[in-house]
Formats: sequence, C-alpha cells, structure tokens
Amino acid sequence: MKIAIEGMDGVGKTTIAQELAKRNNYTYIGNAIHQLFGITDKDSSYYKMFQSKEDEIFLRSGNDIIRAWLCSLGNIYTATQVKDKDIIVDRHILSNFQQNGTRENIKIYQTLIELIGIPDMSVILYASPEVRLERIYNRNKEDKDLRDKSIITDEYNKMIKFAEKFKMPYIVINTERKSIENIIQEIEEKVIKRNQEVLINER
Repeated sequence: MKIAIEGMDGVGKTTIAQELAKRNNYTYIGNAIHQLFGITDKDSSYYKMFQSKEDEIFLRSGNDIIRAWLCSLGNIYTATQVKDKDIIVDRHILSNFQQNGTRENIKIYQTLIELIGIPDMSVILYASPEVRLERIYNRNKEDKDLRDKSIITDEYNKMIKFAEKFKMPYIVINTERKSIENIIQEIEEKVIKRNQEVLINER
C-alpha cells in the first residue's frame, strides 16, 4: 500500500509521515529528489551546492514548468524504486501540483499519473496559514520557508480539485488543536486498519 502525506509547508507532514511509518512498519520516503541524485549528507559541499540551486529554482526562478518537472522526477523515483512494499511518502503528486501546477503545465501532471499511477490513499493535512507560520517559526526562526510568500496562501482546494479530477482517493485531516498521536491514530483508523480489513475480507 502506498500512502502519500500531503499538505502545505508547516503542517507537520514529515513528523507525521516518519512516525506513522515507524509505528506500522512501512518504508518511509522523504526528500525524494535528494535521494534520486544521491545527495543525503547535509554537511557535504555537494549537498549545499545542490540546495542552493534548488532554492534558486523554487524560490526565485518563477519557472513553473521546470519546477513541476523537477518535483515530478522525485515522484517518479518514489513510485519506481520501492516496489512490493508498504510505503509512506512525505510529499507526493498533490503537494507538487499545489506548489507548481498551472493551467499551462497541467499536461505534465497528466503524463505523470499515466506513467506512475496514483497512491492508494492521499492524506491531506490541513492547518491555517497563521498556524503553519507559527509552527515553522517555533521549529526554526531562520527557516527559508518564512521568506517564501506562498506560505501565507491557503490552497487546499487546489489539491482537492486535482485529486477529484484524477479520481485519487483522499482524506483531509485538520491538524489544528490535535496532538501528533491523535493525528496518527486518525490516519491509522481511516486508512491502514480499513485496508487491512479489506485484505482479510478478500481472502
């Protein structure tokens, strides 16, 4: 089973995805672009150079086509490198589209889905811009996301419309006023346990 944890910056995707994978013995996949290029050592000069170029592309270039393709490479890597395993993906197609999708590059996403298919379930984590900004600030006062103007947008409808257009199974979970434990339990009950019950009934 492939579960994608989606949402906007600061909503808690990485924390939730890692803990959910650990508790349920799923393979966790995050930073897919870095894994694709073998850039995982944050202290290396290669990593810092790559990160600088990545920031230039995503924060300053304004080129939605290049941004969409670059993120799509990460999506393809995720879908093709880990087969026959239960996986939790930290950011996938919906987050890619939310950040980079436009009317002009929609064909990129159509092609992407034709090539790699869709997750068994996309979990969209929600929090308001104010809550997300506060979380990012508390996590790291120097976080570059705080300088990204897109952080103050609230584009969950963009993800939902895309999911419905391409018939992607999804649920939305409001993370405000909920503990990490509460959120993980909700995902387990709505997704993982239901999937296990379906598998048992099919046998």
